[in-house]
Amino acid sequence: MKTLITEHQRTQLLANGQAHAEGQDIDPPPVVKLFTPDAKATWLLTELDPEDGDTAFGLC
Repeated sequence: MKTLITEHQRTQLLANGQAHAEGQDIDPPPVVKLFTPDAKATWLLTELDPEDGDTAFGLC
């Protein structure tokens, strides 16, 4: 199975998610850029939900 993000990126995303869950007023820069050339869509991920570790937040 291929992964879309590295373990280091996952750690950063989870740390940003944890800081947000703790109520810290943060505005982290994007950690991961995902895109689909055929759909002309780009996602800039800033954090992962620390409770489930799979729900991502950012910009599309």
